[in-house]
Amino acid sequence: MLMLQKELDQSPDYLKDFVHHKLTQEFSPHTINEYLKNYRLFFNWALSEHILPDLSPCSLESLTAYKMNLYKSHLLSREKYGPPSDTYKGTLSKPTIQRHLTALKVLFTYLSTSYDNAQERPYLSHNPMNGVENVKEYQTLQARADAIEEQLFLGQETHDYLQFIDEEYGQTLTPQALKFFKRDKERDLAINALILASGLRLSEVVNLNLDELSFEKNRAYVTRKGNKKDSVRIAAFGMTYLARYLEVRTLNYPGAIDTTALFITTYKGQAKRMTGNAIEKMVAKYSKAFRVEVSPHKLRHTLATNLFKSSKDLLLTSQQLGHSSAGQTTALYIHIDNDATMDALNLL
Repeated sequence: MLMLQKELDQSPDYLKDFVHHKLTQEFSPHTINEYLKNYRLFFNWALSEHILPDLSPCSLESLTAYKMNLYKSHLLSREKYGPPSDTYKGTLSKPTIQRHLTALKVLFTYLSTSYDNAQERPYLSHNPMNGVENVKEYQTLQARADAIEEQLFLGQETHDYLQFIDEEYGQTLTPQALKFFKRDKERDLAINALILASGLRLSEVVNLNLDELSFEKNRAYVTRKGNKKDSVRIAAFGMTYLARYLEVRTLNYPGAIDTTALFITTYKGQAKRMTGNAIEKMVAKYSKAFRVEVSPHKLRHTLATNLFKSSKDLLLTSQQLGHSSAGQTTALYIHIDNDATMDALNLL
């Protein structure tokens, strides 16, 4: 909620009303915060391109489907960069662009239809997103699965990756870098292992508190999308790494005893909850050194694929991931696990 408040501090009243409306609909603060990040990018573009003179409701009335499609074109051609030291990494993916468009559709639907605001009437007379089509995905599930599989650490490679961090990564570092690695190693191993052993989302890992972890039941108690409480099972190997981290947590991070956050860092002598951005950079660093740079979301994909390969149970896999239904996203893991298809073809 603190991050959400910071994002809102300099926002127009209609965005504050929008957030209040979504919170009453039990949208999670994380989802709303991601929406606000997308809106900031859109408004910065609109101001820099003189599409909007300012961010007042009166100025928003001038937005049309044509202008919104200009932004869609901008997203389709926009270059994607990693951290400042990284080089060009291509254009935004279709799913990323679609998330931007979906966020804008949610906002402008509210602004043009909702009476749930201080003035008790819609802010806008029309919805400029009505003429903006979704981006099309020109890949079958199998093509997506093939592309994703190269970024997964499946089977024994899950444990090889963790062992690499534990025993080999430090050998590549300078003495100064090694000092910080030794401090953070158990924490970083615990985070990687937790996602690989449970399939938790990045936001769920970030927000996890000490008292939401049960070693007796091998579970984490988290708040899923839609603000739903859930009890998530954790594979035994994940609990082992978590136990190792908790043994050194207060020793390695001064002030750790004063915070309930499970995963912490130290900043100016104070223990603070790790951010999602910090975890993403950490996972990218280790995975790139191991074989291929991946995100925490790909570690989640790894768990899901390993679980489906082992169980052949789509509903079980869907429930472990916290999906509301065994839909297309979960069905992706069937296509990654295509051994049965190959066996059948080899019999022809």
